Amino acid sequence: MPRTYRHDKPRLRIDGQTRTYIAADDRGLAYGDGIFRTMAVDNGRIMARDFQFARLAHDCAALDIRGPSAAWLDDEFGQLIETGEAGVAKITVTRGSGGRGYTPPVPASPRVIVAFTPGRTAPPDPLALDIATTCLACQPLFAGVKHLNRLEQVWARREAASRARPDLAMTDTEGRLVATTMRNLVLMDTAGVWHTPSLARCGVAGATRARLMHAAEQAGRPVVEVDIQAASVGEFCAAIACNSVSGATAISRIARHRFEHSPAMARRAAAWLAATA
Repeated sequence: MPRTYRHDKPRLRIDGQTRTYIAADDRGLAYGDGIFRTMAVDNGRIMARDFQFARLAHDCAALDIRGPSAAWLDDEFGQLIETGEAGVAKITVTRGSGGRGYTPPVPASPRVIVAFTPGRTAPPDPLALDIATTCLACQPLFAGVKHLNRLEQVWARREAASRARPDLAMTDTEGRLVATTMRNLVLMDTAGVWHTPSLARCGVAGATRARLMHAAEQAGRPVVEVDIQAASVGEFCAAIACNSVSGATAISRIARHRFEHSPAMARRAAAWLAATA
């Protein structure tokens, strides 16, 4: 019997069942106690699946949550994604239900939510990025992890909307450039060396950033992870922003500094990403 999903809403499976709700005592809902990953789907398959599932496993381990196996996830998404479809897939893993208070339950029964939203996303125009007034707090313990506590990004997205901007650059509380509200950053200096902001204190280590760094390493042009003060972006001649849904996007400016060579940098990044898809 054919499935009758509506193509304007996400398709959901929760803990291996077709459902659209979770328990009210779920710790992801109550405390942000969990992680998530967002992935592009093309021609019925998750792009860069191995990189995505590796980041998922890393983040689950960082929060000491038992994550799902790759084989189980493949089966779950096979229930949601039709052959040839394109769209956006998402995995959310929480510690599961728990009683009142912060202390995690032992043992925990993790909850896994998989979702797929069909439809293609148009490539974004080159980004002109102002600096968000919302800063990212420094917390090395969870730096790089895509955990469910995203209030800083929510507030920055609210700020972007109020300023009619598609995205904003974000710094930490000490003025270091970290990312945009939903993308990692890579900048090129005048010598042609690519740099990406260090995520040792805060920020999300995206799978697309990892793919780009891997491909650059393979090409003999490693990306350097380094602290970059927002005030020093004038030292760079090109910049891109990247995530799993929109790929590599050229940045035309950050604050008042304009980049002349971002389109060429974005084309090279796209070619490297295609090799790891």
